[in-house]
Amino acid sequence: MLRTRFLSVTAASLLVWLGSAAPAVSEPPAATVTVTSPAADSVHPVDSSLFVGWRNDTGQEVDVWLAQDDGAGGSHRLFKLASKASSKPTSELVTAVPAVPDGTDYTVEVTTRDTGVRGYSAPFAVGPVPAAGPGTGTGTGSGGAPGTSPSWVQAQDGHSPR
Repeated sequence: MLRTRFLSVTAASLLVWLGSAAPAVSEPPAATVTVTSPAADSVHPVDSSLFVGWRNDTGQEVDVWLAQDDGAGGSHRLFKLASKASSKPTSELVTAVPAVPDGTDYTVEVTTRDTGVRGYSAPFAVGPVPAAGPGTGTGTGSGGAPGTSPSWVQAQDGHSPR
């Protein structure tokens, strides 16, 4: 009986000693979500495709929101663009730009579902795409008519431009 007591005391003291000698575990770096697209100052018409890309090192699914600058240094959410989006480290999705007023103060917010870690895109505009310089979109197709598009000409004369 004395021997059993000795082993249990020795085992307990050994566990205490090993526990205190274990190396300290450092905290993991802060998890982040970084929105990589849409590009800063890009313009997206209502109902057009909006490509959203992000990096997510949280391992959690995310929700994707269209947000607008509130004028006081913050933003407010307007529309949920995607729910339960990918938890992969690098992800992207394509969504349609919802019907919102034209403006230059829109961002995309990507936020984790569990911890609320979030990231924002650079500001972009919703509205008509600015016209390019003179001569863009015009010219002569194989039919010779100014301003006709090659696809229209191809459909009319049955020949491929290649």
